[in-house]
Amino acid sequence: MLEIIKSLLIAFFAVAVLLPVVRYALVRLSPAKGAAALSADELKYIQRQELKLTVAYFFFASVLAVFGAGMLALISSILHASTAYMHVLTPNFRAFFAPGLLLGLTLAVLPLRLVQRTLLHHDYDLYKTYTRQVEGERSNRVYNLLLLVMLALSGIVIWYALRWHVNISEDKIEVTTVLLDQRAYDMRDIQSIRLLGVEGEYLITFSDQTNINTTYLKPITLEMIALLSAKSGKRVIR
Repeated sequence: MLEIIKSLLIAFFAVAVLLPVVRYALVRLSPAKGAAALSADELKYIQRQELKLTVAYFFFASVLAVFGAGMLALISSILHASTAYMHVLTPNFRAFFAPGLLLGLTLAVLPLRLVQRTLLHHDYDLYKTYTRQVEGERSNRVYNLLLLVMLALSGIVIWYALRWHVNISEDKIEVTTVLLDQRAYDMRDIQSIRLLGVEGEYLITFSDQTNINTTYLKPITLEMIALLSAKSGKRVIR
């Protein structure tokens, strides 16, 4: 849970830092010509109102990130389901939270656009005038282009993340990494099995120093660990 909250805070901090930079670039590329100037009081007021949209964006991003990570974990389980192996390990919610967060930060723009007018009420027109001043004339076009780029990037990251899985048969372990690197190991290639302090979380090291951290895989059973230990001749290190 703390790991998820930390990831959310880092992502939101990055967005908060990058937004003024993006706005500055937009207004430099396409300055607002003939836009009505806002008074100092109007500027302070609409900036306070803009906080509503910021909070709404972060709320939508959090919900979509959690939902996306859960759905990706489910899809991965379905995608790699097989009766040809004794155990099939696929990434869990924690492993998919980073791709889910990227997707959530991207898609949160869509519901935000739908609720803008509702949240701002009669201040909506004033807000549009404000955004023209701080983002330029063609900001919507640029934001739409950025949305498409982020969607494409999210799709690529998710596609690669869904490839990662581990198949375990009676005498062999087959590992497909995120980068589609496929490796096969004999049980005797296991160098060590280390318990990471919590039941179900193990670090399995092979003779070529490749590691499998089961913290980010599901499901992990005692029967599976017992099989690996028996076949490899290695005791679980606690």
